[in-house]
Amino acid sequence: MFSATAYNHAYADSGLFCIHARAPPQNVRDMVEVLVRELVNMAGVLGEPELERAKRQLQSMLLMNLEARPVVFEDIAHQVLATGHRKRPEHFIEAINKVKADDIHRVARKLLKSQPSLTARGKITKLPAMTDIQAGLLDLEGKLPAARIIE
Repeated sequence: MFSATAYNHAYADSGLFCIHARAPPQNVRDMVEVLVRELVNMAGVLGEPELERAKRQLQSMLLMNLEARPVVFEDIAHQVLATGHRKRPEHFIEAINKVKADDIHRVARKLLKSQPSLTARGKITKLPAMTDIQAGLLDLEGKLPAARIIE
């Protein structure tokens, strides 16, 4: 796998959780298996030290990003367009502090049960079928069904 990046698009009435990943054509199936397994692991047991570390990291990233003036302007624009007003950084720090392991588990389970979408580009003969990806997301270990040979 060359890279994998997860990001979220939040809207007033819905949202998108996305993963952008790249791999050589011969490793596409392996890449998808790793991504599915990691998504399923999000719904597993989350220890308190791990959760607190993630909260601190997210808070630090939020505050460091807001040190750049262009980022502040973009943040204000996004918030005003999405909600009609701007919330101060302290609001988000408090919201992050309130997140519990049960919240992560609940949201992850809901995400795994939702209908995924997939786009792919390039030589994708090794890309698993969408039904196999869905089955992997519902599997407790995140395993995809056995590879099908497509001639």
